[in-house]
Amino acid sequence: MSTQAKWVGQALERAEDRTLLTTGGHFIDDLTLPGVAHAAYVRSPHARAKIRHIDASRALDHPGVYAVVTGEAVAQFTRPQRGRVPLPNSPRVYAVAYEQVRYVGEPVVGIAAVDRATAEDAAELVQVEYEPLPPVLDPEEALKPDAPLVFEEIGSNVLWHDTFPYGDVEAAFANADLVVNERVTIHRYSSTPLETFGVMARYEPATHSFTIWGHTQQPAQDLHVLAAAFGVSPGQIRLIIPPMGGSFGNKVRPLFIIAAALLARKAGRPVKWIEDRRESLLALGHAADGIMDMSAAVKADGRVLAIKFRNIENEGAGIDFAGRHNLLMLSNIANCYRLGAISYEGYSVVTNRCPVVANRGIGKPFMCFAVERMIDAVARTLNLDRAEIRYRNFIQPEAFPYDTPSGQTYDSGNYPEMLRKALALVDYDSLRREQAKGREEGRLLGIGIATAVEPGGSNLAYGMLISGPSQLLSGQGEAARVRLETDGTATVFTGGLDSGQGHATALAQIVADELGLNVKQVRVPTTFDSASHPYVMTSGVYSNKFHGHDTVAAIGAARKVREKLLQRAAAQLEANVADLELNDGRIFIRGAPQKGITIAQVASRAYWSLADEQPDGEPGLEALYYYSNPLANRPDDKKRVRVQLGFASAAHVAVVEVDPETFEIKILRYVVIHDCGRQINPGIVEGQVHGATAHGIAAALFEEFTYDENGQLLTTSFMDYLKPTAADLPDIEGDRLETPSPLTLLGTKGVGEGGAVVAPAAIASAVEDALLPLGIHIAALPITPSRLFEAVSSGMKLYEKRK
Repeated sequence: MSTQAKWVGQALERAEDRTLLTTGGHFIDDLTLPGVAHAAYVRSPHARAKIRHIDASRALDHPGVYAVVTGEAVAQFTRPQRGRVPLPNSPRVYAVAYEQVRYVGEPVVGIAAVDRATAEDAAELVQVEYEPLPPVLDPEEALKPDAPLVFEEIGSNVLWHDTFPYGDVEAAFANADLVVNERVTIHRYSSTPLETFGVMARYEPATHSFTIWGHTQQPAQDLHVLAAAFGVSPGQIRLIIPPMGGSFGNKVRPLFIIAAALLARKAGRPVKWIEDRRESLLALGHAADGIMDMSAAVKADGRVLAIKFRNIENEGAGIDFAGRHNLLMLSNIANCYRLGAISYEGYSVVTNRCPVVANRGIGKPFMCFAVERMIDAVARTLNLDRAEIRYRNFIQPEAFPYDTPSGQTYDSGNYPEMLRKALALVDYDSLRREQAKGREEGRLLGIGIATAVEPGGSNLAYGMLISGPSQLLSGQGEAARVRLETDGTATVFTGGLDSGQGHATALAQIVADELGLNVKQVRVPTTFDSASHPYVMTSGVYSNKFHGHDTVAAIGAARKVREKLLQRAAAQLEANVADLELNDGRIFIRGAPQKGITIAQVASRAYWSLADEQPDGEPGLEALYYYSNPLANRPDDKKRVRVQLGFASAAHVAVVEVDPETFEIKILRYVVIHDCGRQINPGIVEGQVHGATAHGIAAALFEEFTYDENGQLLTTSFMDYLKPTAADLPDIEGDRLETPSPLTLLGTKGVGEGGAVVAPAAIASAVEDALLPLGIHIAALPITPSRLFEAVSSGMKLYEKRK
């Protein structure tokens, strides 16, 4: 039996876009229910303070107000939040502040009213008596013995700390000709999806159950978080996730859902809350800021033998993603390089800032930035070209699959060729000549180079590095159900979600090939419903998992259906299954296409003619498939674990010019050569590469959450939190290198996070190269004209973090 690969590989227009762009009633704010109330929150004006008293009586008496919820009620009716990685010593965190506030913008009182305006008016009537306390904002300050404690009950600001020695690090340093030291920092920023976070909750008192419409990227895990919080069975919560207008890791805040659900229960009616942009910037969640100290053991010829890392990660005042930034860095800690040994020391530290979330790339952009800054530093120390230093240290193409010291298995790649293509596209040698000539004329031209692996598909067993082997959650996989309808079309349900990546189109292409259908005959609903969609605890849309997990689950279910279909067709055609072919909606005997039958005819009979003999023992043409990635392992006795299960790669080259008077940075050219293996839909891939790169450039040059010394966030609108416009971003040139993965069913690798991982390092490299005549070394992000001006004016040689 055979089918033709007809649709996979085509750059088809995304099937879901037209509906989402032109038809209402799909996104969370388009949804409503009879009698729905709207929520607003009183938020903390202090970074750290004790709550002495709350008087909400005037708010409750305000016309149109249905319910008020304080921390006392939340602590009474819900259990504390549990982190996604269980902590050995976890603080108590609730959906609304209880007894103490820990960051500016933390919800203190929730109000449900007839409309949002009434709820906000009532919020102004709530009187809260605070006892302000000194905050701790800097993670290094938080480590000091006399630092104020964010969570007093755990007796420390360190949620987690550990060391990971991989290989003989000390021997590598003993054999080194020189040691290069670097200290780099990364700031807080966010990918700010167009659609802000939203939730609508309904409570059914007769069954003590909830129906939740809302945002998350990990529906199965968050459904169980909600069930645990309310002390009910997961079967008493129906979770519906409509299409999301972007997410990028930000929309994973179950505490916000818990608060709305509790308001709905107390109000006796559905409650809806859509955060405004100020709330989103203030309190949805930030990418973690961090401080990285590194030492590299280097030979005189430029070979890097080993690198030591010490990272302090600022988790803010939350525990949801505690430790994850640190652990995910183990996936790309070697980047593209042939390192013999690595040591990593990580701290997860809490401060009185907004809690962190899994912003696009979670941890990996900082690790890439750190490693690439170190490689550039080695080149600078040895007076080597930055391309040459990479060629001397790259993992070679014949070495794949390649195991890194931390236990990652790189599936495929050709890093030297990837960089050669990027440099050829910008004509590197000519650019160098132009740069030299420009410097004679006073121009500050810079060429930045960054290469990176782009990990995808988290093996959630990495959490055992914190929680120990008793942690239940492990591995990575997905669930899918495929049903052939009586008209010969197919419907595909998975545990994945839609937040703008084009997954519905890609799955339709895959299933169409498996079942011999036209791609327009395959439907993939863009709304997830726990009542109808299969799932496992790793289900969702995150960590570039689609390429090797959602795809395989859909293929597995489709192949089960195909087997059922062919058995029935063989009986009707009086032929052997092995002699049948599937194509264009028909099943026919190989070599005799006139002797066949339509898929619709077979499918219709499978559901209608129950008196027929059932070749597989049951009527219908539907199948469920659960996939678990066999590469996923548990940490070994040396703390090695495959943190991620697939590795795309990319080379970025940025060409910039810095104005010598204003220090304005202009990107003249930007080139990306990416390798994500076999492409399901090249058009979607190109969009993902461009979008992620735009996010990475924005993080490098524009976006930053800035706090004052009291913990007040100063960037709570797009007037202050700068986002690039199309005019600020370059045309992204590029091409692809395709080395199919031998470890995935289709040869695919992830693509959704790549540009966001690599671009900050490429921009930093380019700006530093431009400022070489001034001797400025870039060791921090974002790179802004005012800070460059300050560094040059004060005679500094280091562009670094400011307190």
